[in-house]
Amino acid sequence: MILQRKMEEKIGKLLDSVGSFFSGADDIPWCDADIVAGCEREVAEAGKGSSEELKSDCIMRLSWALVHSRRPEDVQRGIAMLEKL
Repeated sequence: MILQRKMEEKIGKLLDSVGSFFSGADDIPWCDADIVAGCEREVAEAGKGSSEELKSDCIMRLSWALVHSRRPEDVQRGIAMLEKL
């Protein structure tokens, strides 16, 4: 429960960053390793019998998080995932 709350807080911060980005602020919406790990867990859980729409949404969130990572290997992985879609 605590982990879920932390993840929700981090996703909330991420969404705030995205909103700032599109409103003209200079903040780039970076994702840290915790957000990427949370999205990876979501994808793994969605793979256990969830609908195709949920799986697709989770994969899209993970790829978005990866391409907004400060780690070049994450960015490349996210680009590769998006190219496969």
